[in-house]
Order: sequence, then C-alpha cells, then structure tokens
Amino acid sequence: MQELSIVLFSESAQFLNITKRSLEIYKISIEKCINNLDMVKRYTNKKNKIFIVQIPSKNKERTNDIISFFHEQKLNWICVGESSTTNFFAMTKGAMANIILKQTPTNTEYKVFIKNLINKINQSREIANIIRSRTKKQRVDKAFDKIIAIGASTGGTEAVQSILTTLDENIPPIVIVIHMPPGFTRMYANRLNELCKMYVKEAEDGDVLKYGVVYIAPGGYHMRVLKRGKQFYISCRQEVKVNGHMPSVDVLFESVAQNVAPKVVSVILTGMGNDGALGILSIKNKGGFTIGQNKESCVVYGMPKAANEIGGVLVQAHLEDIPKIMMDNI
Repeated sequence: MQELSIVLFSESAQFLNITKRSLEIYKISIEKCINNLDMVKRYTNKKNKIFIVQIPSKNKERTNDIISFFHEQKLNWICVGESSTTNFFAMTKGAMANIILKQTPTNTEYKVFIKNLINKINQSREIANIIRSRTKKQRVDKAFDKIIAIGASTGGTEAVQSILTTLDENIPPIVIVIHMPPGFTRMYANRLNELCKMYVKEAEDGDVLKYGVVYIAPGGYHMRVLKRGKQFYISCRQEVKVNGHMPSVDVLFESVAQNVAPKVVSVILTGMGNDGALGILSIKNKGGFTIGQNKESCVVYGMPKAANEIGGVLVQAHLEDIPKIMMDNI
C-alpha cells in the first residue's frame, strides 16, 4: 500500500517554513505547504494525504471554520493548536491526533514539538492505512464472558483512540467514561466508529451490551452497567455530579464492580484528579483485572496515580502496551 504523504497547512508562513525544514532534518518529506483553504479544496488525491493543520487562536470564528472544513472533507489530519480546548474540539471533529504548540515557543520547545509531531505522523499513518484497508463491518451476535471498562479525563480522547484503533473487531463489550461535555460525546463516538474495526456508539439508556460494540458514556449523564437475568445493559441518568463530573468514572466502575466483577478488565487512563480511583479499587477487590496508565505516557498523571496509590491497580503500563495486556487478560 502506498505510503501517505504529508501536507502542511497554516496561515503562518513562518510556521510552514520552520516546520518543513525541521521535519526534513528527520527525513520526513513534505509534499506541499498550503496557506489557504481554497488551495486545499483544489488539492487532488486528498485521501492519500495526512494534513498537519495549525489552528489560529485569536479568531474563534476562523478556528471553527478551519476545523469544520477538515471535518466535513473527511480528511486525515493532525491538529496543532495553542490550547487544550481547541485541540479537544478538533478531536471530536475528526482529528487523528493533536499537539499543543504555543504562539511563541522557545527553540527547545519547538524541538520537542517536532519530535512529538513525528510520533503523531507515524501513528496517524498506521491508523489511516487501517481505514483504507478495512472491509465493511458486520454485526456478530456472540456471547461474551468478560467486559472491558475504561475511564479517562484530560488527554483521554487521544488515549482511548490509540487503544481502540489497535484492537480487532472480535472483542467483548467495552464501556467507556471520558470527562466530556454534552454534544461532544456523540461526535467523538461517531468519529471513533469510522476509525475502529468494532462498532462505537454513544451509549443510550437501555442499551444491551453486545459483543464487538464500544459504548461511550453521553456527556451530562452518569452511565452504569446493570444486570437483568443473564443480560447486561446500560443505564444513563442525569443525577448529581460525582467528583465534580457527570459522567463519572467512579459511577461506572462501582456499577461494574457490583454487577460484573470478577469478569472484567478495567483501565484507568490519563486525567486530572482522582475520579475512578475508588471504583477501580472496588473492581480489583472483587477479583477484576485492573490496569493503570503509567506516568511517562500520561498527559496528566492524576487519576492513574490516585488509583495506584490506594492499591487499585494491579499493573501500571505504557499506553502502547495497554491493548495487549487487556486482551491477554480477557
């Protein structure tokens, strides 16, 4: 399969010039530098490219226009924004990865940015090739013995995407809470459904857990896994925030501990605060297998740290190693 080429887009000539020269030092060739959207619209074979897109921060309307354009065109793109808010919005709108780069970085900060960008390019190429080679999804009504429960916050959108895009469609149900506001979770789930082999959806109250399906907790609702007879199903309710969040990871994990454990693999990923720590401890105490993302691969080593400090984590692992550990314990 032909390797995807790299195109730089920015309305800043300085960003285009410096980034192009910097990437070429590391043998990353740039096919083209583009400084306006009209040129992107005319550009041929856009599906065979990965666009590195710098997002302006001072003009919110322009920011939304650029992000919406790359989303609507269904292009492969990496967002380079100045804030986590901008990058979070870009991820819900289809960005394959994101990197924060402030407006006036130091030389050292720019070198770190370039090395991170190269990693994102390589990861995005792998994801894009999976998408290009993927056949049409087929629903399989198959029994499952375990479920996977994941919780995340800051940096979680990309961490979850990194995990799910490496998994095969033959997986037990996965239930996920990420601290996201209402409206964004559906867009995020729809984007993951395009990228992943399995079905990904925003969870709905009453959903019955099915093999090969991923359920993302809707923003503004607590999500629980409950049991009725031999079936597991999802409850989504608007209630009081827990640990300052709705959805809350603790709410999901406590329900899993009560109704599913020990037949569960639970993962706590990057995030600020301690949401999920007590819940994953409950899962471990009931015999479930628990994994925490390690400090080195976290955007914010808060939630996994809190879980580990109270004894809720059996294994701490780098983000890249988590999918294999999960599947080895299913």
